Amino acid sequence: MRVLVASLLVLIVAACTQAPPSGKPPAKPVVSAADLPPLGPCPASSWRPEAPPPTASAKTSMVLLAVGEWGRFGKQVITYADNAPPRTEQLGIKEREAPQRIGDYWNAVDKPGRTGLDDIPWSAAFISWTIESAGVPRDLFCPNATHTIYVERMVERTKKPGAVFIPHAPSERAPKVGDLICASRNGSGTTLQNLNRGAGHCDIVVDVWQGQLAAIGGNVGDSVTRSVFPLDANGFLSPLSGRPFFAVIENRLP
Repeated sequence: MRVLVASLLVLIVAACTQAPPSGKPPAKPVVSAADLPPLGPCPASSWRPEAPPPTASAKTSMVLLAVGEWGRFGKQVITYADNAPPRTEQLGIKEREAPQRIGDYWNAVDKPGRTGLDDIPWSAAFISWTIESAGVPRDLFCPNATHTIYVERMVERTKKPGAVFIPHAPSERAPKVGDLICASRNGSGTTLQNLNRGAGHCDIVVDVWQGQLAAIGGNVGDSVTRSVFPLDANGFLSPLSGRPFFAVIENRLP
Protein backbone atom coordinates (compact mmCIF):
# COMPACT_ATOMS: atom_id res chain seq x y z
CA MET A 1 0.00 0.00 0.00
CA ARG A 2 2.85 2.40 0.87
CA VAL A 3 4.46 1.71 -2.52
CA LEU A 4 1.19 2.53 -4.28
CA VAL A 5 0.79 5.82 -2.38
CA ALA A 6 4.39 6.83 -3.14
CA SER A 7 3.87 6.10 -6.83
CA LEU A 8 0.74 8.23 -6.92
CA LEU A 9 2.60 11.14 -5.28
CA VAL A 10 5.34 10.93 -7.92
CA LEU A 11 2.74 11.04 -10.72
CA ILE A 12 1.01 14.06 -9.14
CA VAL A 13 4.27 15.99 -8.81
CA ALA A 14 5.22 15.16 -12.41
CA ALA A 15 1.84 16.37 -13.67
CA CYS A 16 2.28 19.68 -11.84
CA THR A 17 5.64 20.31 -13.49
CA GLN A 18 4.51 19.59 -17.07
CA ALA A 19 4.14 22.38 -19.63
CA PRO A 20 0.73 24.09 -19.68
CA PRO A 21 -1.98 22.61 -21.93
CA SER A 22 -1.20 25.20 -24.60
CA GLY A 23 2.14 23.49 -25.14
CA LYS A 24 3.97 26.84 -24.98
CA PRO A 25 7.28 26.82 -23.11
CA PRO A 26 7.50 29.06 -20.05
CA ALA A 27 8.54 32.63 -20.80
CA LYS A 28 12.26 33.29 -20.65
CA PRO A 29 13.31 35.58 -17.80
CA VAL A 30 14.21 39.09 -18.91
CA VAL A 31 17.96 39.61 -18.81
CA SER A 32 19.33 42.67 -17.05
CA ALA A 33 21.96 44.78 -18.79
CA ALA A 34 23.83 44.97 -15.49
CA ASP A 35 24.62 41.26 -15.77
CA LEU A 36 26.37 41.56 -19.16
CA PRO A 37 30.06 42.20 -19.82
CA PRO A 38 31.12 45.35 -21.71
CA LEU A 39 31.11 45.07 -25.50
CA GLY A 40 34.59 46.50 -25.98
CA PRO A 41 35.80 48.32 -29.10
CA CYS A 42 34.24 47.79 -32.52
CA PRO A 43 36.09 44.93 -34.23
CA ALA A 44 37.94 45.60 -37.46
CA SER A 45 36.69 44.13 -40.72
CA SER A 46 38.06 43.53 -44.21
CA TRP A 47 34.61 43.84 -45.78
CA ARG A 48 34.12 46.73 -48.22
CA PRO A 49 30.93 48.01 -49.88
CA GLU A 50 30.28 46.76 -53.40
CA ALA A 51 29.89 50.27 -54.85
CA PRO A 52 30.36 53.93 -53.87
CA PRO A 53 27.51 55.58 -51.94
CA PRO A 54 24.73 56.90 -54.22
CA THR A 55 25.22 60.52 -53.07
CA ALA A 56 27.64 62.71 -51.12
CA SER A 57 25.10 62.77 -48.25
CA ALA A 58 25.44 59.67 -46.09
CA LYS A 59 21.91 60.12 -44.72
CA THR A 60 20.42 60.37 -48.21
CA SER A 61 22.51 57.40 -49.33
CA MET A 62 21.11 55.29 -46.48
CA VAL A 63 17.58 56.02 -47.62
CA LEU A 64 18.34 55.48 -51.32
CA LEU A 65 20.11 52.19 -50.65
CA ALA A 66 17.20 50.93 -48.53
CA VAL A 67 14.69 51.93 -51.21
CA GLY A 68 16.84 50.30 -53.88
CA GLU A 69 16.94 46.99 -52.02
CA TRP A 70 13.19 47.20 -51.44
CA GLY A 71 12.77 47.50 -55.21
CA ARG A 72 15.14 44.58 -55.78
CA PHE A 73 12.91 42.45 -53.55
CA GLY A 74 9.66 43.31 -55.35
CA LYS A 75 8.38 46.20 -53.18
CA GLN A 76 6.53 44.29 -50.48
CA VAL A 77 4.33 46.55 -48.30
CA ILE A 78 2.85 45.79 -44.87
CA THR A 79 0.57 48.25 -43.08
CA TYR A 80 0.22 48.33 -39.29
CA ALA A 81 -2.71 49.80 -37.37
CA ASP A 82 -3.88 50.07 -33.79
CA ASN A 83 -5.87 47.06 -32.54
CA ALA A 84 -5.63 45.24 -35.88
CA PRO A 85 -3.30 42.61 -37.34
CA PRO A 86 -0.71 43.77 -39.91
CA ARG A 87 -2.07 43.85 -43.45
CA THR A 88 0.09 42.86 -46.44
CA GLU A 89 -0.72 45.29 -49.26
CA GLN A 90 1.70 43.83 -51.78
CA LEU A 91 3.82 40.69 -51.82
CA GLY A 92 7.49 40.78 -52.71
CA ILE A 93 10.33 38.38 -53.43
CA LYS A 94 11.00 36.05 -50.50
CA GLU A 95 14.37 35.31 -48.90
CA ARG A 96 14.61 31.86 -50.47
CA GLU A 97 14.27 33.41 -53.91
CA ALA A 98 17.27 35.71 -53.36
CA PRO A 99 19.60 33.79 -51.04
CA GLN A 100 22.85 35.19 -52.41
CA ARG A 101 21.75 38.81 -52.00
CA ILE A 102 21.05 38.11 -48.36
CA GLY A 103 24.49 36.54 -48.28
CA ASP A 104 25.84 39.96 -49.25
CA TYR A 105 24.16 41.46 -46.18
CA TRP A 106 25.72 38.77 -43.98
CA ASN A 107 29.17 39.57 -45.35
CA ALA A 108 28.77 43.12 -44.00
CA VAL A 109 28.68 41.70 -40.46
CA ASP A 110 31.48 39.22 -41.11
CA LYS A 111 29.26 36.16 -41.39
CA PRO A 112 30.40 34.72 -44.73
CA GLY A 113 28.64 31.61 -45.93
CA ARG A 114 25.23 32.52 -44.58
CA THR A 115 22.44 33.05 -47.11
CA GLY A 116 18.67 33.40 -47.29
CA LEU A 117 18.38 29.63 -46.98
CA ASP A 118 19.65 29.47 -43.40
CA ASP A 119 16.50 30.48 -41.51
CA ILE A 120 18.64 32.82 -39.39
CA PRO A 121 17.16 36.32 -38.87
CA TRP A 122 19.06 38.69 -41.18
CA SER A 123 17.37 42.03 -40.48
CA ALA A 124 20.32 43.45 -38.50
CA ALA A 125 22.69 42.37 -41.26
CA PHE A 126 20.52 44.30 -43.73
CA ILE A 127 20.64 47.50 -41.65
CA SER A 128 24.39 47.11 -41.16
CA TRP A 129 24.93 46.58 -44.90
CA THR A 130 22.86 49.69 -45.69
CA ILE A 131 24.66 51.99 -43.25
CA GLU A 132 28.12 50.70 -44.17
CA SER A 133 27.34 50.98 -47.89
CA ALA A 134 26.33 54.61 -47.30
CA GLY A 135 29.94 55.28 -46.32
CA VAL A 136 29.51 55.58 -42.54
CA PRO A 137 32.81 54.67 -40.82
CA ARG A 138 32.99 52.16 -37.99
CA ASP A 139 33.92 54.76 -35.42
CA LEU A 140 30.41 56.20 -35.93
CA PHE A 141 28.47 52.96 -36.49
CA CYS A 142 29.59 49.46 -35.53
CA PRO A 143 27.80 46.80 -37.64
CA ASN A 144 26.42 43.76 -35.90
CA ALA A 145 24.19 40.78 -36.58
CA THR A 146 22.04 41.78 -33.57
CA HIS A 147 20.08 45.04 -33.59
CA THR A 148 20.21 45.63 -29.86
CA ILE A 149 23.99 45.32 -29.81
CA TYR A 150 24.55 48.04 -32.40
CA VAL A 151 21.98 50.18 -30.56
CA GLU A 152 23.90 49.64 -27.32
CA ARG A 153 27.06 50.83 -29.08
CA MET A 154 25.18 53.90 -30.33
CA VAL A 155 24.21 54.74 -26.76
CA GLU A 156 27.83 54.37 -25.66
CA ARG A 157 29.01 56.49 -28.61
CA THR A 158 26.83 59.41 -27.49
CA LYS A 159 29.15 59.80 -24.48
CA LYS A 160 31.88 60.99 -26.86
CA PRO A 161 31.99 64.05 -29.14
CA GLY A 162 30.76 63.75 -32.72
CA ALA A 163 28.09 61.07 -32.32
CA VAL A 164 25.75 60.90 -35.32
CA PHE A 165 23.18 58.30 -34.17
CA ILE A 166 21.37 59.52 -31.06
CA PRO A 167 18.86 57.12 -29.45
CA HIS A 168 15.70 58.67 -27.96
CA ALA A 169 12.66 57.20 -26.29
CA PRO A 170 9.73 57.05 -28.75
CA SER A 171 7.89 59.64 -26.63
CA GLU A 172 10.79 62.10 -26.99
CA ARG A 173 11.33 62.30 -30.75
CA ALA A 174 9.02 62.41 -33.74
CA PRO A 175 10.74 60.25 -36.39
CA LYS A 176 12.29 61.92 -39.43
CA VAL A 177 13.49 60.52 -42.75
CA GLY A 178 16.81 58.75 -42.18
CA ASP A 179 16.10 57.91 -38.54
CA LEU A 180 15.90 54.34 -37.30
CA ILE A 181 12.92 53.05 -35.35
CA CYS A 182 13.58 50.06 -33.09
CA ALA A 183 11.33 47.61 -31.26
CA SER A 184 11.94 44.71 -28.91
CA ARG A 185 10.84 41.23 -29.97
CA ASN A 186 9.84 37.95 -28.40
CA GLY A 187 9.38 39.46 -24.95
CA SER A 188 13.09 40.32 -24.70
CA GLY A 189 12.39 43.31 -22.45
CA THR A 190 14.97 45.48 -24.21
CA THR A 191 14.60 49.20 -23.54
CA LEU A 192 16.99 52.14 -23.57
CA GLN A 193 17.15 51.72 -19.79
CA ASN A 194 17.79 47.97 -20.06
CA LEU A 195 20.06 47.33 -23.05
CA ASN A 196 20.15 43.59 -22.46
CA ARG A 197 21.15 42.49 -26.00
CA GLY A 198 17.83 40.71 -26.44
CA ALA A 199 15.84 40.18 -29.60
CA GLY A 200 14.91 43.35 -31.47
CA HIS A 201 14.27 44.86 -34.87
CA CYS A 202 15.05 48.23 -36.51
CA ASP A 203 13.87 49.83 -39.75
CA ILE A 204 15.08 52.92 -41.63
CA VAL A 205 12.48 55.69 -42.00
CA VAL A 206 12.14 56.59 -45.69
CA ASP A 207 8.99 58.74 -45.74
CA VAL A 208 6.85 60.67 -43.25
CA TRP A 209 3.47 62.25 -43.88
CA GLN A 210 0.40 63.25 -41.89
CA GLY A 211 -0.50 60.46 -39.48
CA GLN A 212 1.87 57.83 -40.91
CA LEU A 213 5.44 56.96 -41.74
CA ALA A 214 7.07 54.36 -43.96
CA ALA A 215 10.20 52.49 -42.93
CA ILE A 216 12.20 49.81 -44.74
CA GLY A 217 13.75 46.81 -43.05
CA GLY A 218 14.99 43.34 -43.84
CA ASN A 219 13.51 39.98 -42.93
CA VAL A 220 10.03 41.47 -42.50
CA GLY A 221 7.61 38.95 -43.97
CA ASP A 222 10.72 37.10 -45.25
CA SER A 223 11.61 39.99 -47.56
CA VAL A 224 12.94 43.55 -47.66
CA THR A 225 9.71 45.30 -46.77
CA ARG A 226 8.30 48.81 -46.59
CA SER A 227 6.27 48.93 -43.37
CA VAL A 228 3.71 51.69 -42.78
CA PHE A 229 3.17 52.70 -39.14
CA PRO A 230 0.64 55.09 -37.55
CA LEU A 231 1.69 58.39 -35.96
CA ASP A 232 -0.24 60.40 -33.42
CA ALA A 233 -1.38 63.98 -33.90
CA ASN A 234 2.05 65.27 -32.85
CA GLY A 235 3.98 63.03 -35.21
CA PHE A 236 5.16 60.50 -32.60
CA LEU A 237 4.92 56.73 -33.09
CA SER A 238 1.61 55.33 -31.93
CA PRO A 239 1.90 52.34 -29.55
CA LEU A 240 1.44 48.97 -31.26
CA SER A 241 1.08 45.71 -29.40
CA GLY A 242 2.80 43.86 -32.24
CA ARG A 243 5.73 46.31 -32.36
CA PRO A 244 6.78 47.49 -28.89
CA PHE A 245 9.01 50.37 -29.99
CA PHE A 246 11.75 51.25 -27.52
CA ALA A 247 13.83 53.78 -29.48
CA VAL A 248 13.79 56.36 -32.23
CA ILE A 249 17.39 56.84 -33.32
CA GLU A 250 18.04 60.35 -34.57
CA ASN A 251 20.25 60.45 -37.66
CA ARG A 252 22.60 63.44 -37.60
CA LEU A 253 24.64 62.40 -40.60
CA PRO A 254 25.11 65.16 -43.18
